[in-house]
Amino acid sequence: METSVLEKYLFGKAERGDTVLIEYRPTYPLEELSWGFLIPALMERGDVVIGDFFGIGDQLFRNYIRKISGKEYSDVIELIKKIKVVKIGPGSASYGEVIEEVVPAYDSHSFLKNYHTIVNRMTHSPTKPEYFVTFGLSHYVHFGGDEAMKAIMTGISTIPMEDWVGIHFLNVEVLSKAHLAMLEEMASIVFHVSNEELIVKKGGEIFDSRGG
Repeated sequence: METSVLEKYLFGKAERGDTVLIEYRPTYPLEELSWGFLIPALMERGDVVIGDFFGIGDQLFRNYIRKISGKEYSDVIELIKKIKVVKIGPGSASYGEVIEEVVPAYDSHSFLKNYHTIVNRMTHSPTKPEYFVTFGLSHYVHFGGDEAMKAIMTGISTIPMEDWVGIHFLNVEVLSKAHLAMLEEMASIVFHVSNEELIVKKGGEIFDSRGG
């Protein structure tokens, strides 16, 4: 897949407060896009915090490092030392520094408390992140259903994340059509990636109007 479209929008035109969805299907090798390209490229431009639901990001990271060797492997190991991680739910985080651990909550009140804790931790970090990347958000919604979506919408409307660009990887086949539509509606831009192509499903014209 050609990555120039991602580079054009994410690195040239995305602004703090933007929410970016990157949709994929489960057979797509997301580890290559995320750990092999996107996260290293983001870290060249600013600090990155990863929100890892249920260790999905860790599983993809392990899949990726098993495929590489030599200098490429050494570069990745050096890179991950600089990543900050918010671990959400069970699962390990074999990369980066875990700055917060939270138990997944599906009711709006508990979710809002967790959300506030995470935002507060990131906001008061000595180096405020430029990017907040999540893995496994679609799994969280799948397990929590409508209550999880209500919790997300409550959190976003109560405490908007305006201090960084949010980038969220979504496995579209674990989401219902309605829940996916809600997430897409709230996003600034939506990409769908496959082995063949990258499609801009939403928001390209808004990003284009910004220039850069």
